[in-house]
Amino acid sequence: MSLLSRIFAFLARDDEDALSVPPMDGVYKPNSLLDAAERVITLPAIDNLAVSPSGLYCSSGGKVLRVDPRGGSHTLVHAFDGQVSMLAAAANGDLAAAVENIGVMLLRPSGETVVLDLPDDFRSCVTAGLFESDDQLLLAIGSLKNPVSDWKRDLMSHGDSGQIVRHTISSGATDVLSTGLRFPYGIVRLDDGAIAVTESWRHRIVRIDDARTLLDELPAYPARLTVASGGGFWLALFGPRRQLTEFVLREDDYRREMMATIAPEAWIGPDFADASDEEQPLQSGSVRQMGVMKPWAPSRSYGLVVRLDADMRPVASYHSRADGTVHGIASIAEYEGALYAASRGGGALVRLDLKAGAKS
Repeated sequence: MSLLSRIFAFLARDDEDALSVPPMDGVYKPNSLLDAAERVITLPAIDNLAVSPSGLYCSSGGKVLRVDPRGGSHTLVHAFDGQVSMLAAAANGDLAAAVENIGVMLLRPSGETVVLDLPDDFRSCVTAGLFESDDQLLLAIGSLKNPVSDWKRDLMSHGDSGQIVRHTISSGATDVLSTGLRFPYGIVRLDDGAIAVTESWRHRIVRIDDARTLLDELPAYPARLTVASGGGFWLALFGPRRQLTEFVLREDDYRREMMATIAPEAWIGPDFADASDEEQPLQSGSVRQMGVMKPWAPSRSYGLVVRLDADMRPVASYHSRADGTVHGIASIAEYEGALYAASRGGGALVRLDLKAGAKS
């Protein structure tokens, strides 16, 4: 063990709470491929990409929209009185949309809207969904204690109340498959039929049947997963891990005082986008003289998409560095031979040329 590793080990309480963070190196070596990608549409807080037999869909605030990527346009499907936190598409064309503090609705191709009979505890923080069949829907509940818009509080409170549930639409039954998760944010079905989820606050991907970790020590907070054509998976990571955040997470008194006295947008920690104002919390080196952000700066936000092989090993990565604008990637989807990434922080949908590959 190197001297620096010994110092970090001494300062840290345990591996999960360490002051050090995994470096952006190897497969994660930074590039600018997300910023170089084609911008398809501009849409505030775009999120929740879903591919249905009828096309590509996304969310923006409380709206569900159908995207025409060839024409660079979008049309309104439905508007809700609350933030849409999840979209999932079934093979029969149904769309499941979760709305914060309201629950999950089915948007049928006929135009009918059906409210799913979910327990109250599961209505405020649905972060991801996956149809197992037209009648069964897997849901990731990020937290039982905080709504999805208060995810920063869940992170700073060391939240571990996340669950994975299976809802049967025809009967209304909801079965709990896994508990005690630290903000599950993505669900995918593995080749052997098992279910894997991203656990954001533990920076890892884990199977829920045997709690086996498939990928850990991620350099950023993982969000949603999707199956890749040709085998393997795509992983979106919505915010960077930084030493200052790791330090705050282990300093209980400071953290409690920060949450009690400061507005959440000014808390030290990750975000979908840098606020670029005088009141944002700074980390040493993140803002240079004359206000110029350097690519290597330890910014609050970042853009990162990773290609994983069938064994969940990273094989390629696409980045938008600190000085880029395609930050806060929480959702990705393959559609008509291209990969689309929703930049929630940059308010843009970008199309990645898969044939060009990614640098590592």
